[in-house]
Amino acid sequence: MQWGERIETLEDSEDLSVFLDLIRIAGMEPMLRERGPFTVFVPTNEAFSRVRKERMDEIRHDADKLLLIVSYHVVPGQLTSEDLRGIAAVRSSLGTDLVIRSSDRGITVNSVPIVEADAFCTNGICHAIASALVPPAIEIAAA
Repeated sequence: MQWGERIETLEDSEDLSVFLDLIRIAGMEPMLRERGPFTVFVPTNEAFSRVRKERMDEIRHDADKLLLIVSYHVVPGQLTSEDLRGIAAVRSSLGTDLVIRSSDRGITVNSVPIVEADAFCTNGICHAIASALVPPAIEIAAA
């Protein structure tokens, strides 16, 4: 992906539009545009397609829960895939840790594979992931 703001990077990728929509509903777009650097673990649209429509609608309409979920995907600082290979955990902007594992098969975040790494932005970096990360206090049932 090309250099640009995190939001512009997400806008340029049709496969990440659901998470961009959730960022906007949660009111986090100004922070992600203006501050940083941040590392954002971005679930693909396919990841969200496995969540029941009713559950997605419920999340979209629960501002507090949505803010928790989106914040759990954002980590202060810019961490490349190379950086992540040497780290056991990172602290999300929610204040809880994400477990990082690395092997010859790739990198996982809370056991979720990174499917596209190192989308550099002027104010951070994005990594596309195969599933949404669920904060410890929230339950999201798959379809």
